[in-house]
Amino acid sequence: MARRQRAGGGLAMLAVLVLAIGAGAALLSVIFRSREPARSPVADAALKIEVLNGCGSPGAADRVAMLLRREGFQVSQVGNADHFHYRQDIVVARTLPRERAVDLGRTLGGVVAIEQRIPEHEADITVVVGRPRSLVD
Repeated sequence: MARRQRAGGGLAMLAVLVLAIGAGAALLSVIFRSREPARSPVADAALKIEVLNGCGSPGAADRVAMLLRREGFQVSQVGNADHFHYRQDIVVARTLPRERAVDLGRTLGGVVAIEQRIPEHEADITVVVGRPRSLVD
């Protein structure tokens, strides 16, 4: 009778081992996927993008505009935001669906994208730089 208990215990131990190996493999898969570089969407040169300094750091908007131009985007305007108290970078869809702003946000390293439609706005997308150098470090 003692042998049957040991055999049952061995099966339970084997099941736990198999589950642990599976969980470990799943965890490693998630870790390695998160380290893959984000693939930038292909730049749409027809988009008009404005970059606004929302942090007050001199040249912050210019640096981000230069980065976007290197990626092939058309930056139509660079200037200051309505205030310098933005705490994070934001990509705002003005004349397009939010999904287009999300793509640009990925190019900038995962920046938050929102939709604030203004159909007659000069730019299709507005990028507000909320932290100094956060997009180009």
